[in-house]
Amino acid sequence: MLKLKRIIHIAGKEFISIYRDKLSMTILILLPLIIVGILGNVLRFELNDVKFAVFDKSGSSLFISLIQELDKTKEFSFNGNLNHQNEIIPAFISEDLKFVLFVPENFERGGEVNVFLNGSDLLMSEAVMQRLSAHFAEPLPFEYSFIYNEELKSEIEILPGLVMIALIIVASIMLSMSVNRERERGTARLLIITPAGMNEIIAGKSIPYLIVSIVHGFSVYLLSLFMFGIEINQGVFNFFLLTVLFSVATMMTGLFIAALVKNELELLIGCWLFIFIPNVFFSGFIFPLQSMESIITPVASIMPGRLFIEGYKGVVFRLTSINVNAKYFIILAFQSLFFYAVSVYLLKRNFFRK
Repeated sequence: MLKLKRIIHIAGKEFISIYRDKLSMTILILLPLIIVGILGNVLRFELNDVKFAVFDKSGSSLFISLIQELDKTKEFSFNGNLNHQNEIIPAFISEDLKFVLFVPENFERGGEVNVFLNGSDLLMSEAVMQRLSAHFAEPLPFEYSFIYNEELKSEIEILPGLVMIALIIVASIMLSMSVNRERERGTARLLIITPAGMNEIIAGKSIPYLIVSIVHGFSVYLLSLFMFGIEINQGVFNFFLLTVLFSVATMMTGLFIAALVKNELELLIGCWLFIFIPNVFFSGFIFPLQSMESIITPVASIMPGRLFIEGYKGVVFRLTSINVNAKYFIILAFQSLFFYAVSVYLLKRNFFRK
């Protein structure tokens, strides 16, 4: 027969164990908050401040009033007028536009408004098409055109995200597990008594995983070419530079987590919560960045996963130059240096002790 007093004693003992176990306390308190916070901001189906431009050949006062009406909504943000049709594609690159409205001269006589959409971002393009159709009480005669991905290949949308996930697993998680394993097995002390310094130890531990990441990048290059018919001929150097910088940035983030935790379970939970989930959900791989709260957007825009996907699409699909993609390279390089410096300090203090 159940004794309430015994159950209460056991429950009290368990509460004390949870309180003393930092990992259990962290999981119980932070995990629900992080998951609800991330998914609550990501799982949104309205758009916010989607940039668009207009190339208007009609000069129609009716269409101008429609644009003003569209700009007043929180979903769309008017970014200005274009002066020539040749400015449409460069505007997508330099001004981060999501669509362009091309208004013909015969608009008031029934001419169709051509909506140019970014075919390398199908999730956003589909959302824009739905919102434009739903916005006007009397639907305008829209004709949709896609640039960069005129055939609307779905693999163009998912391939960058899949590559990002593969590199995160290989680069950050495997390296951090390897470093943590040195301490659990007691071999960290053997490394520290060798003539090698901390920088040499980290470099030696990182190089194999960086090489594997580059091999994965080469595999993606071949698969893209022969399986999906996607050529990277004009941006091969940029593609591999992006792969290396992203791999190093995620490796250093994983190293930072490895320097903070004590065992492999804590490490896996940390990598899952602070590397995998944020990079997957805040990268635009599953949900458009413009559907998130405005307070989250600046954070999401500098996540390594977001930088990799945007850089990948720019290099592979839009054939942008290294100057256009320089901002992604610079931010990834800065993140790598920052987490490397912090990781070295923490490893010297907490990990590789003589």
